[in-house]
Amino acid sequence: MFGGTYRHNLDSTGRFIMPLDMRNSLGSRFYVTKGLGCLCVFTQEWTRKLEEELSRLASPLAQLLNPEVSRLHRHFFSGMNEASTDKQNRVQLTPEHRRYAGIHEDVVICGCGEYIELWSPEAFEEYEKNNGRVEDLIRSGEALLPPTLLPGEGDVGIPSAGPGQ
Repeated sequence: MFGGTYRHNLDSTGRFIMPLDMRNSLGSRFYVTKGLGCLCVFTQEWTRKLEEELSRLASPLAQLLNPEVSRLHRHFFSGMNEASTDKQNRVQLTPEHRRYAGIHEDVVICGCGEYIELWSPEAFEEYEKNNGRVEDLIRSGEALLPPTLLPGEGDVGIPSAGPGQ
């Protein structure tokens, strides 16, 4: 699991030092690709899971002809690069990746459970400002919950054990 938030400088060629705890969990080879306003770093295993899930969304023909499905495939896979850390524990970001994420001098490295996000400090600050309120987190959690059951639905006739029962 990847956790924590770090800020590191990029050298003149676009390399940064990956934090030790993240480096140890990534393995020797991993993938960097475009995320949603940031870059994502995936382990080989997580990349396979993403590929499998996207493939289950539609048949091969639909992947080619359905613009919604092909957009997702193109976004995640067209700019995906295999990467590794060098002997000085640095990760190289391509010019295309740095341009996409607006990463120039510094990078914010965020552990997100099974993957890592790389942000420009400005974009990360803006994201936090617009999405970091408790209300935003609650709304996101509620959107992922199954639809609310009506009273009596799904309780299989078992009465509540609350007061007054």
